[in-house]
Amino acid sequence: MHIEPERHRTPFISLTPLIDVVFILLVFFMLATRFGQFYDLPVNVQPADSINKPDDKWLVIEVEADGDLNLNGVSFTPDAVADRLDTQKSKVWVTVSADATLQQALAAVDAIKAAGVKDVQLELLP
Repeated sequence: MHIEPERHRTPFISLTPLIDVVFILLVFFMLATRFGQFYDLPVNVQPADSINKPDDKWLVIEVEADGDLNLNGVSFTPDAVADRLDTQKSKVWVTVSADATLQQALAAVDAIKAAGVKDVQLELLP
C-alpha cells in the first residue's frame, strides 16, 4: 500500500473581510468629520468680585430674548447698531438677558465690533 506524505499547504488568507472593515471605517470617518472652519472666541474670565460695573464712559446695550438690542429704552436690530451707537463712545457694555441665547449675544457683539467699537464687555445675567 502506497501512502503519500502529507503536503503542507500554505493557508489562504482572504482579504475580503479586511477590505470590508477598512471600507466601513472609511465611510464612518467621512460621515463623522466636519469640514467647516472653526473660530476661536477669546474669552477673559474674571472673578465675580473683580468685575467693574459700567460707568458714564460705557454705553449699556441689552440683548433681549428675541435677539433685538435695547439702548436707552429703544429697541433695534443688530443690523442697525451702527446707526444707534455714539461714535464718541468707544466702550460698549453688553448685557445678555437670561432668555437670550449665546448665539444672539455673539451676533450682537459681532455687530458692535463691525460698527467700529474696539472695547466690548459681555455680561451674562443669571
